[in-house]
Amino acid sequence: MKGTLTIDNGNSSVKVAFFIGAQIVATNRFMRRDVRLLERFISSYKPVNAIVCSTASSAAAQRIERVAEERCPHVLHLSHETPLPIRLGYRTPQTLGRDRIATAVGAWTIAQRLDSANDVLVIDAGTAITYDLVTADGCFVGGNIAPGLRLRFKSLHEHTGLLPLVDANGDTPVVGYDTMTAIRSGVTLGLIGEVKNYIADLKLSHPNLMVFITGGDGKMLYTRLADENVIYNEHLAAEGLNRIHLYNEVHETH
Repeated sequence: MKGTLTIDNGNSSVKVAFFIGAQIVATNRFMRRDVRLLERFISSYKPVNAIVCSTASSAAAQRIERVAEERCPHVLHLSHETPLPIRLGYRTPQTLGRDRIATAVGAWTIAQRLDSANDVLVIDAGTAITYDLVTADGCFVGGNIAPGLRLRFKSLHEHTGLLPLVDANGDTPVVGYDTMTAIRSGVTLGLIGEVKNYIADLKLSHPNLMVFITGGDGKMLYTRLADENVIYNEHLAAEGLNRIHLYNEVHETH
């Protein structure tokens, strides 16, 4: 089955997807140590092409890349020098996370289909939470980086003497009634307030703004925001990687 494998080799897990043209056919997610799951995925779909986005440089991350190179005839490694369907207006493109490039391209591509006059804000809620702005005419302007949800919980636990490690699951009152809910509400509601404020501030200068949310904590954040104008898409990075691959296929034939 001719198609393209996208590999998002992230900080905490590996996300893979298989595309036929622009259509996503299958996805999976696994821990980096489970290389056999990647091999099984490739064996099932037999992709001819692969595009790899790596934000980690560990030995385990490198093994993921080697598997792709060994099993796929054509492999593209995403970098800031890869030809893209958008322009990078970032002052230091060499320091720009490849995952940020991928999600930006994915969101912009979808936005172009929905309304090409809109600027795009991409919120990727993973280990870190990133906010990236792409203009309607396809310029990646830049954005912000902040600690993600789990990092905030972990930081409170590790950098204080007595505070327990809490997660986002459970009661989240506006006013915490014990230490657990005080931490959970402080972190979770604080992050939601941060996101709402960032969207509101950006809309002052970019009134035609389309907002996308993705990432491991993206669904929770999207649900809590309860904003019908925000779009949740868990596969933005994969969509962006596939779009970049298709763009390079055309670019190479001209």
